[in-house]
Amino acid sequence: MPRRHNNKGRSTTERFIALPHYMLRSPAWRSLSPVGRCIFLKLAAIYNGGNNGFIALSTRDAAKHVRCSKDTAARAFFELTEKGFIVCCSRGHFDRKSPHASEYRLTVYSCDRTGEKASKAFMRWLPDREKSVAGPMGRTAGPTSGTVRASTKENYRPRSGEKDRDTSSEPISGPTAGTHIIYQTGSGAVEAVEPSGVVDLQPRGRRHAS
Repeated sequence: MPRRHNNKGRSTTERFIALPHYMLRSPAWRSLSPVGRCIFLKLAAIYNGGNNGFIALSTRDAAKHVRCSKDTAARAFFELTEKGFIVCCSRGHFDRKSPHASEYRLTVYSCDRTGEKASKAFMRWLPDREKSVAGPMGRTAGPTSGTVRASTKENYRPRSGEKDRDTSSEPISGPTAGTHIIYQTGSGAVEAVEPSGVVDLQPRGRRHAS
């Protein structure tokens, strides 16, 4: 049999990036932007089998590699984090004598920094998930309950006429119940776009969903 390792125990075969089929079939991977996929592959190319958690890549270098702006690269890093593909283990600092880039770990592999097992958090990500909530909702003057559909930023599309009408100054009074479409921001806060259901005109023309 041919030797697969040299005298120092290093592999003599060509390095490659492993992309498991279950990851490629996951909703999280299918929803990734092209820039997000390219940056993930760049991080995976830096991974050498023993540096997961120490994978250093700055936004500037990622933007140069993908040939995009730094803002676009920063959004791709945020997307990869939100969808469970990477975790930032150390924030980069460039305001000291020895600057260094942020260091990441790929959740598809075990962490060499902390010994944590592969979480594969991207397998639990869903684009639209139904959940029930109860309690007060922003811009309502009463209790709110019902089914809530959390829509991610990239999947949210305004309905006809929504761009032309500013609903931020239209309070909803009284208790509401029904299906509400929620716009979920990256920080975890949610904002009600517009409640669905039977709409009745309240005194002074206020809109109310029941």
